[in-house]
Amino acid sequence: MRVGIEASYLLEPRKSGVETYTLNLVRALLTLEERPEVFLYAARRQPWSAEARELFGRADAARLTRLVRLWLRLRLPVAMWRDRVQVAHFPGTILPAWLPCPAVTTFYDLAAYRYPELYDPAELALYRRVVPAAARRSAAVIAVSEHTKRDLVRFLGVPEDKVHVTPLGVSEIFAPVAGAGEIVAQRYGIEGRYVLACVGSGHPRKNLRAVVKAFERLEMPDVRLVIVGAAERDPGAWAAIQQSPARESIALLGHVPEEELPALYSAAAVFCFPSLYEGFGLPVLEAMACGTPVVCGNTSSLAEVAREAAVLVEPTNVEAIAGGLKELLADEGRRLALAAAGLARARNFTWRRTAEMT
Repeated sequence: MRVGIEASYLLEPRKSGVETYTLNLVRALLTLEERPEVFLYAARRQPWSAEARELFGRADAARLTRLVRLWLRLRLPVAMWRDRVQVAHFPGTILPAWLPCPAVTTFYDLAAYRYPELYDPAELALYRRVVPAAARRSAAVIAVSEHTKRDLVRFLGVPEDKVHVTPLGVSEIFAPVAGAGEIVAQRYGIEGRYVLACVGSGHPRKNLRAVVKAFERLEMPDVRLVIVGAAERDPGAWAAIQQSPARESIALLGHVPEEELPALYSAAAVFCFPSLYEGFGLPVLEAMACGTPVVCGNTSSLAEVAREAAVLVEPTNVEAIAGGLKELLADEGRRLALAAAGLARARNFTWRRTAEMT
């Protein structure tokens, strides 16, 4: 089979969920013993990374263009037609009006339908225009969790038999790092025990403000809060950080390259991720794969992904979050047991399995 993938996300310098998915899916597809012919297409908007060059070089063919505005509307469908592509896969949810073959689109979450008040009105209007259109134009839809599948059926009216659940995987770089504490101390100047939080976009639904408030309730002066990601994107969280009585114990690292995350996870006493809504919740599995016990929300897909391998808490209840953190920080036996359970749980999620299911 000849499969065409809209792979512009491979060229993004910083990787969030969609970029991570595209990179790892393409990499895994190209390593399958019995794989389809893979054709990669991209609007060349960013400098190439070494990993992008590698994947474009290993594909059966790669087509690029600088005509970004015409890319989806004209150049991409024509290129797929010339390459006789049989199935087009879109890791993002924007599709051209016409394609020469059936399309498959991956949906990660429908957060804008669940929490519209957390989104900019213009962003929300665009989202509600392009996302339903992508679902309608797709011959099949991939959902990254059962929870996302239910939301697709509920909010967009997608027929259940059109939606195929394909869980994400954990990159092999996420594993326990020997000497992680020393690495983090040398690289970031952070020593001793710390709670790690908000690995990602910093969107308000990540619920970082509640993490800050829960941290204040710990009353453990030897424990710090380390925040990775764009915390400034959430005005409420940013204000809580700056005004916190525990401000001196909060470290803001901003964006951290993926290759540096395993050490940060491994050295953390606990990873705290009480997101209000996640389509999958990949940071939870990344932490587990590094041997770090997790406190996460009991809503959306997080309970589905974590199961009994994490302390599940009500994300809107600050006291519950603080209680979950105290449970692990004060009980080393419980912390180690949960770390072992997390390692076992994370082994169930590989990108190879994702590629085979896709």
